Amino acid sequence: MVLEALDRTQWSFAEARAHVEGVVVAHRAVAASRLPAAPLREYMPWERPQDPQAKWKAEALEQLMVALRDGDLHAQGRYSEERAHPWGGAGSGFGLHSGHHSSIRPEQWREARYLNDKLTATLWEFIDIRMPRFMVLAIWPAYVPPSMPKLGDAPAYTTPYLALMQEAIAQFGMSEDRQEKKDSLFEWFLTQEVDGEPISKNLADAMSTLIRLPSSQRGGAKRGYGPDLRRAV
Repeated sequence: MVLEALDRTQWSFAEARAHVEGVVVAHRAVAASRLPAAPLREYMPWERPQDPQAKWKAEALEQLMVALRDGDLHAQGRYSEERAHPWGGAGSGFGLHSGHHSSIRPEQWREARYLNDKLTATLWEFIDIRMPRFMVLAIWPAYVPPSMPKLGDAPAYTTPYLALMQEAIAQFGMSEDRQEKKDSLFEWFLTQEVDGEPISKNLADAMSTLIRLPSSQRGGAKRGYGPDLRRAV
C-alpha cells in the first residue's frame, strides 16, 4: 500500500529550518546573479553593508513560520502547563513536559512565541518540536541548479542565405577535396533568388567566397577528378 511506503522520518525544527534556508538562499542567489550589477556605494563609518545571506535566511525562517501558522505544515512537540519556576526563575518557567509528542495546532503557533527551541505561550509550552520530513520537502523541494542546455538541444537556426549556400555546396558536389571555381559559383548565385528578390552581385561574390576553403581562395580551385595524368609515362 502507498501508506505503508510513506516517509515517516521526523525532522527537528533546526533540521527543517536548515533545509528551508538552503532552498531559499539558493533560489535568491540565482535570481540575484541575473540582475544587473548595482553601483558601488560608499558606507558611512557607522553603517554596515547588508549581508544578503542573512536577509535570505531570515526570509526562510519567516516562510517556515507562516506555513506552521497557516496549517500547511504540521508539527508536534512535548507539551506542558506546569510551571517549575512560578516566580520567574531560570528559563521559560515551564517544566515537567510530557514524554510523548502531541500535535501543535495552527492557532497555537499564532498565539505563542518560538525562541530557544521552545514554543512558549502564557499558560503552556512545547519543546522538542518535530515535523514530517516529507511535508517540508513537499513545500520546499530540494534545490536543483538549472542545467545549461546542450548545443544539440537548441533548435537549429538558419537563414535563407545559409540555406542557399548549402544548396550550392550540394549542387556542385563540393567537399574538402573538390572545390568549385569561384566564377562558376558566382554565376550560379546570380541566377538565384531569396524571398523573391534576386541575389545582388555583392552577395553573390561574398557567398562564392565563403563556401570555398581558404586554401582554395589563395590558390585557385582544388579539384579531385582523378589521378594526375601529367606524371603518367
